[in-house]
Amino acid sequence: MLNKLKVIAEEAGLNVLILSAPDNVEYFTEVPTLADGVALLVYEKKEDSISLYVPLLEYYRYRDHLPQTVNVYAVSKTTKLVDAPVVELDWGEIVGKYREKEKIGFDASHPSPLQKTIYSVIGEKSVDISNHVWRTRMIKSSKEIESIREAVKVTARGILAVYAGLRDGVAETSLTGLFEKTVRENGVERLAFDPIIVFKPNNAYPHALPSNRVLRSRDLVLLDVGVKVNGRCSDITRMITWGKPTKDEKNSIEAVVEALETAIDAIKPGVKAGDVHESAVKTLDKYGLRDRFIHGLGHGVGVVVHEPPYLRTGNNTTLEPGMVVTVEPGVYFPGKYGVRVEELVVVTKKGCRVLSKNLDKVLNAL
Repeated sequence: MLNKLKVIAEEAGLNVLILSAPDNVEYFTEVPTLADGVALLVYEKKEDSISLYVPLLEYYRYRDHLPQTVNVYAVSKTTKLVDAPVVELDWGEIVGKYREKEKIGFDASHPSPLQKTIYSVIGEKSVDISNHVWRTRMIKSSKEIESIREAVKVTARGILAVYAGLRDGVAETSLTGLFEKTVRENGVERLAFDPIIVFKPNNAYPHALPSNRVLRSRDLVLLDVGVKVNGRCSDITRMITWGKPTKDEKNSIEAVVEALETAIDAIKPGVKAGDVHESAVKTLDKYGLRDRFIHGLGHGVGVVVHEPPYLRTGNNTTLEPGMVVTVEPGVYFPGKYGVRVEELVVVTKKGCRVLSKNLDKVLNAL
């Protein structure tokens, strides 16, 4: 991935490229970003060199996981070590070392602990290369797609473990622990995000934290879960019916599944992301549920679980082979229940391939 820094610098006509967003540093170095994620990744075109500045406590971890061609520096004004190159400067002073250069690119549109510091030092010389970075990250390599596929497999095992663990009186928090235990036992080191495993009426919120609410008769279980494998995320949502759903609930489930399938059929190279969203909306409208769909249809998945391209109204991003996106229509009735089903899809040369297709969209219990 480090070679892609050179490609971006060449495309944007840059002399220096500075990245500070934690997810970008993780993407290009392939070393997990931990804690507060303070780091500077610098590529200098003239010297054809890559340097990484990190806090002293992170120095050895990065040094031991990066090729020797990367110059790794520890940043500290208080401690010197015989086996580590320590830079006794603050972060602004480090950025200032490159200020004399012209055309300095940095990921200005990506959240970063050092974003304001960088701009305050090189603002008038800076070039926002965020779109170049997103363009690079949106198109997944075969290695990345394989990692996402493996993450999907493990996630499915966790979902099936939860399904097998359902019983009257079990709490949302207990099932969340069961999911995490299962994926950890399958070698997962990191979750992609905090699991959402919730019953009625908590599943009426698109984002919800598992609570001590217990499973009751004629309930609906929503699982929105994901893990990271080799630094790449999965993101899958499934519904489990516990007992016979009501007529309205059954109608909602059928509508969401049909909207999901319709949207997946619409995904192919050359199609605009917003048009895929609208295909799902039209289906839900047919069921009288258009107003109950209150979020975008999907998003890209990669080193983080939410990244471009976004499948939402008005997004003119053109889908291309190698993009990996979620498709997750949902309908929500506050105080009652919510239904959402989500597949993970990779765009291919002729259409798309569903990576999560081996797991039933709706699981029925009792």
